[in-house]
Amino acid sequence: MCARAVLFRAARVYLLDADMNDQHHKPSTVSETVEQSYPVIGMHCASCVKTVEDAIASVPGVGSASVNLASSKATVAFDTHKVHPQDLANAVQSAGYKLIVPEQRKAQSHDEHADPTDHSAHLFEGAQAEELADYRRRTLISAALTLGIMILGLRHMFGGLFNVPWHGDPRLELLLCTPIVWWAAMPFHRASWAAARHFRTDMNTLISVGTLIAYTYSLVATLWPSALSTDGTAPPVYFETAAMIVTLILAGRWMEAGAKGKARAAIKELLNLRPSKARVKRNGEYTDTDVATLVRGDEVLLRPGERLAADGVVILGSSSVDESMLTGEPLPVSKGIGDPVTGGTLNTTGSITYRVLRSGSEATLAQIARLVEHAQGSKPPIQKLVDRIAAVFVPAVFGIAALTFVIWAFVGPEPRLLMAMKAAVAVLIIACPCALGLATPAAIMVGTGRGAQLGLLFKNAAALEALAHIDTVILDKTGTVTVGKPSVVGEWISPDVKPREFWGVVAAMEERSEHPLAAAILKRAEDETHDDVAVSDFAAESGKGISAHVGSALWQIGRLDWLRGELRDDSVLGQKLQIWENSGNSIALVARDNEFVGGFAIGDRTKPDAAATVKRLKSHGWKVLLLSGDRKKSVERVGAELGVDDVIAEVMPEDKHEIVTMLQTQGHRVAMVGDGINDAPALAAADLGIAIGTGTDVAKEAADITVLGKHACAIADGVDLGKKTLATIRGNLFWAFFYNVAAIPIAAGVFYPITGWLLSPAIAAGAMAFSSIFVLTNSLRLRGFRPISSI
Repeated sequence: MCARAVLFRAARVYLLDADMNDQHHKPSTVSETVEQSYPVIGMHCASCVKTVEDAIASVPGVGSASVNLASSKATVAFDTHKVHPQDLANAVQSAGYKLIVPEQRKAQSHDEHADPTDHSAHLFEGAQAEELADYRRRTLISAALTLGIMILGLRHMFGGLFNVPWHGDPRLELLLCTPIVWWAAMPFHRASWAAARHFRTDMNTLISVGTLIAYTYSLVATLWPSALSTDGTAPPVYFETAAMIVTLILAGRWMEAGAKGKARAAIKELLNLRPSKARVKRNGEYTDTDVATLVRGDEVLLRPGERLAADGVVILGSSSVDESMLTGEPLPVSKGIGDPVTGGTLNTTGSITYRVLRSGSEATLAQIARLVEHAQGSKPPIQKLVDRIAAVFVPAVFGIAALTFVIWAFVGPEPRLLMAMKAAVAVLIIACPCALGLATPAAIMVGTGRGAQLGLLFKNAAALEALAHIDTVILDKTGTVTVGKPSVVGEWISPDVKPREFWGVVAAMEERSEHPLAAAILKRAEDETHDDVAVSDFAAESGKGISAHVGSALWQIGRLDWLRGELRDDSVLGQKLQIWENSGNSIALVARDNEFVGGFAIGDRTKPDAAATVKRLKSHGWKVLLLSGDRKKSVERVGAELGVDDVIAEVMPEDKHEIVTMLQTQGHRVAMVGDGINDAPALAAADLGIAIGTGTDVAKEAADITVLGKHACAIADGVDLGKKTLATIRGNLFWAFFYNVAAIPIAAGVFYPITGWLLSPAIAAGAMAFSSIFVLTNSLRLRGFRPISSI
C-alpha cells in the first residue's frame, strides 16, 4: 500500500467513527473515550472561550474541552456511553452560546465512508453566514441612526444656520438612540444576561453595562432634567456616546467575522479541490456520477484538465498529474499503470482510468483537512498563560472602572459626576479582551492552513512553540537528505573499449542480475547510446559478481577480489578506486578476458537542495548532525558535502532513540528529521519530530511536523513557516497586552492632571474594535508566506 495514498493514519486518532452518534443508545459497560470537534456560534473574546470550556467540562463524562476562538470550534474528549453530543449542545446553550452537532444519520450504502461532521459543517457555514448578515444589518441601521444623532447633537454648528423647531431637542436624540440600544445592541445585552445568570462576566458585559450607563443617564437627563440639575440648567446628554459605542463595536464584529472567514479559507480551499462529479463505469458504461456515491473498486475515467475525485491506482493510460496542492512541488508527476493517484490533484495532459481505493472521509484530502483542523484547534503552552489572564481580566476591569468612578467623583473637576461616568464607561469599553483571545488561535489557524496548502502539516500547536527552543537538529541520512536509492556516482571506461559496445554489454548483463546494485548500473547504461548485445553462458556468484560470454570474449562485473585482472595502484583506475573507497562508495569493476575495462562507484546521491537546506537550518542557530546506519566513510562523505557540524555513523535503529535522549540529558533541545520505521522511536522521543511525507506511516504518526514534498528544502520550509507563525503569535500577544496596559490608564484619566488627556467612550469603542481587527489582519499576513524554495 502506497505511503502517500494512506497519508496520515495518525489523523484517525482525532476522529469519530461515522456511526458515533448511534452508539449513545447502545447498552455497554465499557468506557470508550473519543475526541471530536464541534462548531460554536457566538464567541467573541477570551472570556467567551473560558465560559464555553467550563460549560462543556461540567457535563459528566467529558474528559477535556479546548475551545478555539479563531476557528470557533470546541474540541471535546468524552465517553460516548455517558455523553451524547446533544448534551454538550444543551450545556453550551445554557451558557448563552450555540454548539452545532451533526444530526443522527445512518450511513447509506453508497456513502458508507461519509464524514459525520459534513452536515454540521454545512450548518456551521449557514449559521456563520447568517451571523455575518445580522451584524451587517445591525451595523448599517445603527450607523444611519447614529449619524442622525450626531447631526442633532451638533447644536452649535446648526444654531446659526437653521431656524427649525427641533433644534436642540434631546427627545429626538432619545427617539433615534432607543432602537440602537434596545435592538442593535441586543446581542450584547442577551449574552451579558446569560453570563450574569451563571455569575460570570465577559466582554459583552463590559459593552452592555457601558452602553446602558450612558443611555440611562441621558434618558433621565432628557425626561427628568431637574433630578440631575441643581441650578435649573439642562444637563448634558450622551446619546451619541451610547450610539457610537454600539455602532463601532458592531462594525468591528462585522469586519472580525469576515476576517475569521478568510482565516478559515485554507481548509475550505483544500476541500473545494474535490470535484462534485466523476465519470464512473457503471453497468459497462461511463456516466457522470455524484462523487459522494463513489465506492472502493469503482473505475473512473479522468480526462485532461480534470481533478481526481478519490484516491486510487492507475489501471489504464498514462499522464502527468499536478500534485502541488498536496506536496507544494510545482512540477507535474508522471503517472502510469500501477501508480497511485490522490483525490484533489489535477490531471494535466493525457487521459487515464483509475480504480478507487479510498473516497469520502477515508481519502487523503479529507484526512489532511481533519488533521489540520485538529492542529488549528489545539493550544500551545503559551496559551495557558493567556487563559489564566482572561479568567480574571473582566472582573479586574470592573474593579478598575469602579475605582475610576469613585476617584473622579470625589477629587475630579466639575462636573465631577459626569466626568466620573465618562471615564468609567471608557474603561469598560476600551478594555475588551477580544484581541487577547484572538492573538494565538488566529495565527495558528492561518499558519497551519497555509502550511497545508504547501504540503507542510503541523500535528498540533505545541509543535510551533517547540521550534522556539530547538538548538540541535538531527538529520537521518537515507531518504531525508539523500535520494534513498543507489545510483552511479562515479565511473571509468578504458580507452581500449568502444563505449557503445561497453554500455551494450553492461546493460545486457545487468538486466539479468538480481543484485541490489544492478538496477543502478542498468539505469546508468540505459542513459547511454549502446549496441544491442547478445550474451550467453550468463552466471551469477552470490556476493561476488556476474559473468557472461559475448561472442568469444568473457565479460565479468563484480568485486575486485573476485576478478582475476591485474590492477596497478598508479593506474587511472587504481587512483579512482582509492578516491571511491575513501568516500565510502560501493564499487563494481568490469573486466573483459581478465583485463579491466571499466568501473563504477555506487552510492546514495544527496538531494540537489540538501546542502542549501542544511545552511538554512544552521541560519537559525541550530547545530546540525547527520545520523545513519551506513559505513562511517560514506556518512562522512555526505556530511562533508552538506556542511553539517558532525556525523554519527554505523548506528543501529534502536541507538537512534538513545542518541536523542543522550543529547537531551546534556541540556539540548533536539529536533529529529527522518522518514523510516526505524526513525519512529527517535521522532517520538525528540522535542520536535519532523517526518518526510514520502516515508512510512509509522514515522509520520510519531512526528510533530510532516512535510509532504520529497525535496530536502521542504524541511527548512516547514521550519521557516513554523517560526514565522510563532513570531506572529508573539507579535499579536505583545500588541494585545500593550494595548490594554496603555489604553486602560488613558481611559481612566491617569494622565489628565499632567496632559489633560481624557478619552471619550466613543473613541474607546473604536480603539477596542481596531485592536481585534489588527490582530486578525496581522495573522492573515501568513497567507502570503512563500517558501524560499519556490521563490
